[in-house]
Amino acid sequence: MVPKNHTDYLKEVYQRNVDTIYHICLMYLKNEADAEDAVHNTFVKLMEKERNFENELHEKNWLIKVAVNVSKNMLRHWTRYNADLEEVKDSGVYDEYSEVLDALSKLPDKLKVPTYLFYYHGYNSKEIGGILKQSDSAVRNHLQKARAMLRDILGDDTERGNEND
Repeated sequence: MVPKNHTDYLKEVYQRNVDTIYHICLMYLKNEADAEDAVHNTFVKLMEKERNFENELHEKNWLIKVAVNVSKNMLRHWTRYNADLEEVKDSGVYDEYSEVLDALSKLPDKLKVPTYLFYYHGYNSKEIGGILKQSDSAVRNHLQKARAMLRDILGDDTERGNEND
């Protein structure tokens, strides 16, 4: 899958995946500058490894896993767990779906990424489990817990809609 020109290949990979990787890092780090650093470090790891991927999905899954690990490592090494989300809100990142992304950022780390991948990128529980090295039943449990927590955070307007089903 690697084109003849390695630089062009890296540009293509970056353009295809940067938005997804950025949002995953931002969910963990809750700070725009730190998320940008994590994205940078994720793509540096790609350049260092010069991996050959089976397809674009394999490539994206690998980048997501690396981004999660890079973000977790940054959190482990820094003492800034209570980052201010106001900077992120003002940046325009949260314009569309701001309330939902705000609520998503309040979830525990183990629930954030599976929920984001499921709802924003359409991965199923088996695919998410493969990326995060978890069983698909564990991912489904995380998604169920996340939905319940999001209902509490956002307020439960869904019950009225379900009565008509």
